Amino acid sequence: MKPAFSVILFTVASGAGLGMFVVIGLIDVAAAMNILHAPDASRMTFASFLAFALVIVGLGASALHLAKPSNAWRAFTRFRTSWLSREAVFAMIFAGVAVLYLVLRMTGTAGGARAVVAIAMVVLAWVVLLCTAMIYASLKPIRQWHTRWTPLVYFTLGHWSGAVLVVAVLAGRDTSLGEALWTTIAIGLMAIAVKWGYWRTIDEPGGSISLEQAIGVARGVRPPQQTGGSSIMRARLLDSGHSHGTYLTDEFGFVVARRHRTWLRVAFWVAGIAAPLVWVVAGAHGGAGVIAAVTCLLGMVAERWLFFAEARHTVRLYHGDAAMSANRSRRPGVLRRALENRPGV
Repeated sequence: MKPAFSVILFTVASGAGLGMFVVIGLIDVAAAMNILHAPDASRMTFASFLAFALVIVGLGASALHLAKPSNAWRAFTRFRTSWLSREAVFAMIFAGVAVLYLVLRMTGTAGGARAVVAIAMVVLAWVVLLCTAMIYASLKPIRQWHTRWTPLVYFTLGHWSGAVLVVAVLAGRDTSLGEALWTTIAIGLMAIAVKWGYWRTIDEPGGSISLEQAIGVARGVRPPQQTGGSSIMRARLLDSGHSHGTYLTDEFGFVVARRHRTWLRVAFWVAGIAAPLVWVVAGAHGGAGVIAAVTCLLGMVAERWLFFAEARHTVRLYHGDAAMSANRSRRPGVLRRALENRPGV
């Protein structure tokens, strides 16, 4: 798939913002129950506004991805069948609860009322994260997305980036971040395991989709006189139907080079996970908090770019790919010619 900056910004920013709200809400509830020490109130308020800004920026970027942003209201009309519609509806509900929570923090209201609002905010943040992930996980034509790992990746990376940002904000004032640091470390280790499992799954050659499967003949095409046994004929594409690039070859024919994929994965592991995790394990000193937070977000951008770039839609089979493997097609002939033969060339 062709990576779009607006969608990358949306998923990274909103994921981090929702993760921040989850961490802030849980800390607030735990502090109200005297389970842990209440962090600095002004820093928590600043972190809440930062989280809200990230969510709004992300939602705004998602609207810009539409061909006609003025038609964004239509996303609210398919709640029963569309994960995108569910995301839009729950995001608006979440925004209202988040605003109420910000008002309670600004006015200094504490106790049971704010704890109830914080719990509702956390639950709604989880629901929005799930809906965002299911937009991609529900797409059967894209094997790299249609997996149980996709919701786990969105959940863990959203919580990880959000936790790093919250700790970065609190590190400049609070000296007793023991519980928050241990929780952040645990989330970071979960993020490592989940993302490693996701990449291991999509890199497996056993999940390749053949042209025979795409046209509904999973075991090949048999001659009329053959009634059983193994297939002796295979389906093959005779003509792609066009001689120049089209919208489909432009959007779904994107191929990321192997060396670029490797470097971007390394960038994610180093910038998105290792560097912030080392900072947290070392005690999360305030001086490097901004660097750790920015580095983490840049790593998330690299990961999300790869999430889209590595996705291969089944429609590519009708433009020359012999099989939809995890990394690149076995025989891209027609598709490659369609991409190279641009109008005017």
